[in-house]
Amino acid sequence: MIADPRTLPARPPSEVEWEDLLVRLEIAPRALRIAVDEAPPAHPAVREALLSGVAAESALQATIEAMVEGREAPDGRGGEGVRDPAGAPLGRFAQLRARTFAMEQRRGLNVWEWTAKGGAWPGATAYQLLQAAARTDAMLLDAVRRAGREEAGG
Repeated sequence: MIADPRTLPARPPSEVEWEDLLVRLEIAPRALRIAVDEAPPAHPAVREALLSGVAAESALQATIEAMVEGREAPDGRGGEGVRDPAGAPLGRFAQLRARTFAMEQRRGLNVWEWTAKGGAWPGATAYQLLQAAARTDAMLLDAVRRAGREEAGG
């Protein structure tokens, strides 16, 4: 779950920080895939972390879509895709993130001006939401890596 992004800086200090953030968001699914490959596949903490990531990314994407369309953001904080019967939350996370990244990246610096209307995080800027997503990515990676260390006995 994404923590309240409104506690983070509203705008990037420069284009460099914006680009750095976008790169981190783009590579997160690959880093997560590597961590999952190194973790025990049946470990419940791995699946729990991945489902949490899908929920957070779903909420992020729904809010950003509302920003793009100029409409009120949904009230929920995620959950779409969590009941994925195929049991492939990593693939769903990667799919959602690719779409989120594409919505942001192709619009350039105009994204800096986007602000959420209503929803779970009214007034949050796109930069705040993406910073929170990057922090959530770090927590997901940590949870999956911890599961692998637990299984290895260390």
